[in-house]
Amino acid sequence: MDKQAIKGLLILLAVGVALVLLSIVGTEDGWHKLGCVLRAIVHGVALSNIRGVCL
Repeated sequence: MDKQAIKGLLILLAVGVALVLLSIVGTEDGWHKLGCVLRAIVHGVALSNIRGVCL
């Protein structure tokens, strides 16, 4: 990969991270829900069941 492609990927990654953080901060109880989702993933809850467990 050349430098331009790496820069482009880093920019896209940074924009994605910024959007995720803004969506977490902008919602009510965003940090609590994020923590719940992460704990559910660590404890082996199926991805299809996380919405029912945490939300």
